[in-house]
Amino acid sequence: PRVILVDIQFLFTYFTDCRPMDAQADNNTGASTTPPKTYAFDPVAYVKAVMHSCKHSSETVLGLFVGSHSGKVLNITDSIPLFHTHSLGPMLKVSCMLVEEHCRSSPGLQIVGLYYAVPIKSMDAKPVKAVAEKVAKNFPHATMWIIDAAKLPEQQFAMRGMCFTREEWKHVPCDAVTLGQEVLEQTSKAISEMKYLEIVDFDDHLTDASLNWLNNDLFKGNHKASLQPPSGE
Repeated sequence: PRVILVDIQFLFTYFTDCRPMDAQADNNTGASTTPPKTYAFDPVAYVKAVMHSCKHSSETVLGLFVGSHSGKVLNITDSIPLFHTHSLGPMLKVSCMLVEEHCRSSPGLQIVGLYYAVPIKSMDAKPVKAVAEKVAKNFPHATMWIIDAAKLPEQQFAMRGMCFTREEWKHVPCDAVTLGQEVLEQTSKAISEMKYLEIVDFDDHLTDASLNWLNNDLFKGNHKASLQPPSGE
């Protein structure tokens, strides 16, 4: 069979043409217009994105963040690893539709942004900006996060974020991100133990359909307990 390879620009085409995303945009008409002041990462959302980039450190990786917006807080509750290779166009479309379906299973959950990492030392957002802008059309305070692997050995928050505010992308201040130091330490531990080899993205699922690309069981046992947010959050 003929194989058609497309680059990340196809994702922009998908978001433009896909009706379910348009429907999501309609549902967001009454969403809060207050820009977030705090970006609260669930520990699992953060560590999954970092592990995805570590597993495929020599490739460009792309994933989505899902969560909810309440008042001045954007809660980023999970990350969905998508790709680490050039993607088959139809499967790229299917993966996004499945993320939307996953969000509909939890009231209030929606795609709130994306993350990506590149094998070269670059913080340039241009490769995914078209994708991020389409996400912003459907969620008014969309974010995009570049993974900065150089900060991982120092146990620092290893992402640089931008938020779509008043029709332009603005940098997210470091002090606007909430993630405990203990989570950064546990992330470092998971990397040192090479647990990132266990994470599955949609690319992997296409190769072996038995692999769960939502990674529901990734943090069973002690790892899961250590990555849970403190009680009361």
